[in-house]
Amino acid sequence: MSGYEFFRIYGFRTVYPVGWKIELDPKSERSEGSATFKSPEKARIVVSWGPLEKAKEKYSSLEEHARDSINRIKKDRKIKKVELIQTKKVKVNSHKAVFSHISMVFSVRKLLPFGKGKTHEREVRSLHLYCKPSMRYFVVYGVTASDKSVQQGRVFDNIIESFACHKAKANPTNQ
Repeated sequence: MSGYEFFRIYGFRTVYPVGWKIELDPKSERSEGSATFKSPEKARIVVSWGPLEKAKEKYSSLEEHARDSINRIKKDRKIKKVELIQTKKVKVNSHKAVFSHISMVFSVRKLLPFGKGKTHEREVRSLHLYCKPSMRYFVVYGVTASDKSVQQGRVFDNIIESFACHKAKANPTNQ
Protein backbone atom coordinates (compact mmCIF):
# COMPACT_ATOMS: atom_id res chain seq x y z
CA MET A 1 0.00 0.00 0.00
CA SER A 2 2.18 2.84 -1.24
CA GLY A 3 1.59 6.31 0.11
CA TYR A 4 0.78 4.97 3.59
CA GLU A 5 2.74 4.46 6.80
CA PHE A 6 2.03 2.22 9.78
CA PHE A 7 0.70 3.57 13.06
CA ARG A 8 0.92 1.28 16.07
CA ILE A 9 0.10 1.98 19.71
CA TYR A 10 -1.27 0.08 22.71
CA GLY A 11 -1.49 -3.22 20.85
CA PHE A 12 -3.42 -2.14 17.76
CA ARG A 13 -2.24 -0.92 14.40
CA THR A 14 -3.43 0.58 11.16
CA VAL A 15 -2.08 2.67 8.30
CA TYR A 16 -2.46 6.36 7.53
CA PRO A 17 -1.52 8.48 4.50
CA VAL A 18 2.02 9.87 4.32
CA GLY A 19 1.84 13.61 5.03
CA TRP A 20 -1.05 13.38 7.49
CA LYS A 21 -0.51 14.46 11.10
CA ILE A 22 -1.39 12.32 14.11
CA GLU A 23 -2.77 13.74 17.34
CA LEU A 24 -3.03 11.42 20.32
CA ASP A 25 -5.44 12.49 23.05
CA PRO A 26 -3.10 13.24 25.98
CA LYS A 27 -5.38 11.25 28.32
CA SER A 28 -5.09 8.14 26.13
CA GLU A 29 -3.93 4.89 27.64
CA ARG A 30 -4.10 1.23 26.66
CA SER A 31 -7.66 0.75 27.95
CA GLU A 32 -9.22 3.97 26.61
CA GLY A 33 -8.34 6.84 24.30
CA SER A 34 -8.29 8.23 20.79
CA ALA A 35 -5.95 9.10 17.94
CA THR A 36 -6.86 11.61 15.24
CA PHE A 37 -5.36 11.48 11.75
CA LYS A 38 -5.46 14.89 10.02
CA SER A 39 -4.86 15.62 6.35
CA PRO A 40 -3.22 18.84 5.15
CA GLU A 41 -6.70 19.77 3.79
CA LYS A 42 -8.22 19.42 7.31
CA ALA A 43 -9.94 16.07 6.74
CA ARG A 44 -9.99 13.98 9.92
CA ILE A 45 -10.33 10.32 10.78
CA VAL A 46 -10.49 9.33 14.44
CA VAL A 47 -9.82 5.95 16.03
CA SER A 48 -11.22 5.72 19.55
CA TRP A 49 -11.23 2.79 21.94
CA GLY A 50 -12.49 1.87 25.37
CA PRO A 51 -13.23 -1.02 27.71
CA LEU A 52 -15.38 -3.67 26.03
CA GLU A 53 -17.21 -4.33 29.30
CA LYS A 54 -18.32 -0.67 29.40
CA ALA A 55 -19.82 -0.91 25.89
CA LYS A 56 -21.55 -4.21 26.69
CA GLU A 57 -23.10 -2.72 29.84
CA LYS A 58 -24.51 0.20 27.86
CA TYR A 59 -25.54 -1.58 24.64
CA SER A 60 -27.23 -4.92 24.06
CA SER A 61 -25.34 -5.44 20.79
CA LEU A 62 -22.74 -4.03 18.45
CA GLU A 63 -25.55 -3.00 16.09
CA GLU A 64 -27.24 -1.01 18.87
CA HIS A 65 -23.94 0.74 19.61
CA ALA A 66 -23.62 1.78 15.94
CA ARG A 67 -27.28 2.92 15.78
CA ASP A 68 -26.87 4.98 18.93
CA SER A 69 -23.92 6.84 17.40
CA ILE A 70 -26.11 7.86 14.44
CA ASN A 71 -28.99 8.80 16.75
CA ARG A 72 -26.71 11.08 18.78
CA ILE A 73 -25.83 12.92 15.55
CA LYS A 74 -29.54 13.27 14.71
CA LYS A 75 -30.27 14.79 18.13
CA ASP A 76 -27.66 17.54 17.77
CA ARG A 77 -29.52 20.86 17.51
CA LYS A 78 -27.20 22.14 14.78
CA ILE A 79 -27.97 19.17 12.53
CA LYS A 80 -30.83 19.94 10.15
CA LYS A 81 -30.97 16.68 8.19
CA VAL A 82 -29.43 13.21 8.42
CA GLU A 83 -29.66 10.60 5.67
CA LEU A 84 -28.39 7.05 6.02
CA ILE A 85 -26.51 6.22 2.82
CA GLN A 86 -25.40 2.74 3.82
CA THR A 87 -25.03 0.43 6.78
CA LYS A 88 -23.60 -3.06 6.52
CA LYS A 89 -21.94 -5.81 8.51
CA VAL A 90 -18.30 -6.36 7.61
CA LYS A 91 -15.33 -8.38 8.91
CA VAL A 92 -12.34 -6.54 10.34
CA ASN A 93 -9.37 -8.44 11.82
CA SER A 94 -11.62 -11.54 12.18
CA HIS A 95 -14.34 -9.57 14.00
CA LYS A 96 -17.90 -8.80 13.07
CA ALA A 97 -18.12 -5.02 12.61
CA VAL A 98 -20.76 -2.48 11.58
CA PHE A 99 -19.94 0.08 8.89
CA SER A 100 -22.20 3.14 8.50
CA HIS A 101 -22.14 5.98 5.98
CA ILE A 102 -24.41 9.00 6.47
CA SER A 103 -24.83 12.44 4.98
CA MET A 104 -25.87 15.37 7.11
CA VAL A 105 -26.70 19.02 6.74
CA PHE A 106 -25.88 21.35 9.59
CA SER A 107 -26.19 25.07 10.08
CA VAL A 108 -23.72 27.63 11.35
CA ARG A 109 -25.28 30.62 13.08
CA LYS A 110 -24.57 34.08 11.79
CA LEU A 111 -23.05 36.60 14.13
CA LEU A 112 -25.80 39.10 13.41
CA PRO A 113 -29.21 38.45 14.97
CA PHE A 114 -31.02 38.86 11.64
CA GLY A 115 -30.62 36.75 8.55
CA LYS A 116 -30.11 33.10 7.89
CA GLY A 117 -27.11 31.07 8.90
CA LYS A 118 -25.15 29.05 6.38
CA THR A 119 -25.69 25.35 5.92
CA HIS A 120 -22.95 22.83 5.19
CA GLU A 121 -23.11 19.27 3.92
CA ARG A 122 -20.86 16.65 5.43
CA GLU A 123 -20.54 12.90 5.17
CA VAL A 124 -19.63 10.63 8.06
CA ARG A 125 -18.25 7.13 7.79
CA SER A 126 -18.00 5.03 10.92
CA LEU A 127 -17.00 1.54 11.91
CA HIS A 128 -17.81 -0.11 15.25
CA LEU A 129 -16.20 -3.35 16.41
CA TYR A 130 -15.81 -5.34 19.63
CA CYS A 131 -12.50 -7.15 20.24
CA LYS A 132 -12.67 -9.87 22.90
CA PRO A 133 -8.92 -10.73 22.79
CA SER A 134 -7.95 -7.14 23.69
CA MET A 135 -11.10 -6.56 25.82
CA ARG A 136 -11.77 -3.28 23.98
CA TYR A 137 -14.28 -1.74 21.63
CA PHE A 138 -13.08 0.38 18.72
CA VAL A 139 -14.90 3.11 16.81
CA VAL A 140 -13.33 4.58 13.68
CA TYR A 141 -15.03 7.59 12.14
CA GLY A 142 -14.31 10.26 9.58
CA VAL A 143 -16.15 13.47 8.76
CA THR A 144 -15.61 15.16 5.42
CA ALA A 145 -17.15 17.72 3.09
CA SER A 146 -19.43 16.00 0.59
CA ASP A 147 -17.28 17.07 -2.37
CA LYS A 148 -14.26 15.25 -0.85
CA SER A 149 -16.21 12.13 0.11
CA VAL A 150 -14.79 9.77 -2.52
CA GLN A 151 -11.15 10.56 -1.66
CA GLN A 152 -11.86 10.33 2.08
CA GLY A 153 -13.71 7.06 1.52
CA ARG A 154 -10.60 5.49 -0.03
CA VAL A 155 -8.46 6.57 2.94
CA PHE A 156 -11.10 5.29 5.38
CA ASP A 157 -11.24 1.94 3.57
CA ASN A 158 -7.44 1.58 3.73
CA ILE A 159 -7.42 2.36 7.45
CA ILE A 160 -10.12 -0.27 8.05
CA GLU A 161 -8.60 -2.93 5.78
CA SER A 162 -5.25 -2.66 7.58
CA PHE A 163 -6.72 -2.38 11.09
CA ALA A 164 -5.48 -5.00 13.56
CA CYS A 165 -6.76 -4.76 17.13
CA HIS A 166 -4.96 -7.83 18.48
CA LYS A 167 -2.38 -10.38 17.43
CA ALA A 168 -3.84 -12.95 15.08
CA LYS A 169 -4.35 -16.50 16.30
CA ALA A 170 -3.90 -19.61 14.20
CA ASN A 171 -7.59 -20.49 14.64
CA PRO A 172 -9.61 -17.45 15.75
CA THR A 173 -13.01 -18.45 17.17
CA ASN A 174 -15.88 -16.62 18.80
CA GLN A 175 -14.41 -13.15 18.50
